[in-house]
Amino acid sequence: MLSKIPLFFALDSNTLEKLASLMVKKEFKRNQALISQGDLSRSLFLIKTGRVKVFSNDEDGKQTIFAFLSAGDYCGELSLLDAEPRSASVVALEKTVTLQLNYPQFDAFLKTHPELSYSIFKALTARIRDIDETICSLTSLDIYGRVIQVLYKESQEKNGKIVTERLTQQDIAEMVGSSREMVSRILTELRKGGYIDIDKKRISIEKKLPRHW
Repeated sequence: MLSKIPLFFALDSNTLEKLASLMVKKEFKRNQALISQGDLSRSLFLIKTGRVKVFSNDEDGKQTIFAFLSAGDYCGELSLLDAEPRSASVVALEKTVTLQLNYPQFDAFLKTHPELSYSIFKALTARIRDIDETICSLTSLDIYGRVIQVLYKESQEKNGKIVTERLTQQDIAEMVGSSREMVSRILTELRKGGYIDIDKKRISIEKKLPRHW
């Protein structure tokens, strides 16, 4: 599993085994927090099974969703590089099994395996580019364009269909900075036009989505 994660691409199989031995398996129930915004914990979580939501709340309690992560993804990596408070919360959306790497073990490992630094920098660069893309979409796209971007980003091919995981209208609204009512209107029109279908909160893309609404 570790060999498929960008953070560890620079490590050979023997080194990956050593790193894996430092990790602790940890399970989370649905709605249980892996990470809480503002706390000072320092650990990385690799997701073996399950699905989590990464989000933050502002001073008024408004929630912004940054991402949904599933098996093979990771979160909390910034805490391994600095001692700042957590910038976002991560909550399990279903029973989730993770491998947890704590800072003391990571720090000791990095000192004996400096080649890991290169992979970390590359992985963080990719995350920064993704953030830049999100910021650009928020400033250059209208609400419809942001919704379309989310549908494509959150979907993948399954059994010959392009479909998202469970995604509520409120989830989408919190990802694009809009109201649930506006998202509902957009999805309703797309559904009427035969562009999407929705089944048990999973959205399938039936044909290329129009660029403009």
